[in-house]
Amino acid sequence: MTTYKPHSPKNIDFQAVAEAIVRMAPAYRAPYVSVIGYSEALLEGLSGPLTNAQREDIEAIRVSGWEALSNLNDILDVMLLMSGEIEYNKQIFPIRQMLNDVLRDVKRTYYQAQEKLPLVANINVDEDANIEGDEHRLRQAILGLINNAFITDSEGQVSLKAYLDAEAKQVCIQIQDSCHVSSEDDYTYFFEPSWMSKLESGKWRQMQWQSYLAHHFVDAHDGEISVGRTEPTVEPVGTVVEIRLPLADSVTPSADEEK
Repeated sequence: MTTYKPHSPKNIDFQAVAEAIVRMAPAYRAPYVSVIGYSEALLEGLSGPLTNAQREDIEAIRVSGWEALSNLNDILDVMLLMSGEIEYNKQIFPIRQMLNDVLRDVKRTYYQAQEKLPLVANINVDEDANIEGDEHRLRQAILGLINNAFITDSEGQVSLKAYLDAEAKQVCIQIQDSCHVSSEDDYTYFFEPSWMSKLESGKWRQMQWQSYLAHHFVDAHDGEISVGRTEPTVEPVGTVVEIRLPLADSVTPSADEEK
């Protein structure tokens, strides 16, 4: 019998590994999609009425399924970045509608069972303000940062603020939580995969893939992303991630206009 020994870890082509993982993406996603689909069907009464206790249990399963699928999608997108296969479908779209979609997704996907959305939103953006980019990727970046804040600050307050900077011709989006690091120097590595920092509360905060992806997605759209501690006059004091994206000059022409 002919036998073969595996390559040394130092000789492994990690880009090839990333490409292989990306190819297997449908198989990885399938179990989570099934869990979510069956749980939502049960909640809609497909198999008959549910007791309050059963509904709460199935709702917990549904929420966990969405969270697990979201984390898996983030990891798969990291593999796309590593393999160099990630693509962006850029077009001009209204930024206010995208932010409204983010709020809808937060409520529907993760907090449908709660009467009050645990997110304070202040969207001060004109309806006709547009940006050019991949709406799906930018929405994923913002939604990921919000979820990242919830993971760290499960009992605090998370806020989403957006406004237009007319002078800079940018839209500014801020995601704030009520946690901050004990050493502000740690913010330098906030978007790095190995980042970890101790909070003033004594707990540890570590990098989630959402912040890593947000950095790459914003950079691909000629935007700016930064993180820091909120001003002392802002309550609650915490961490704020700021995204700045350039405004588009015009809307996408229609098919008739292009002719």
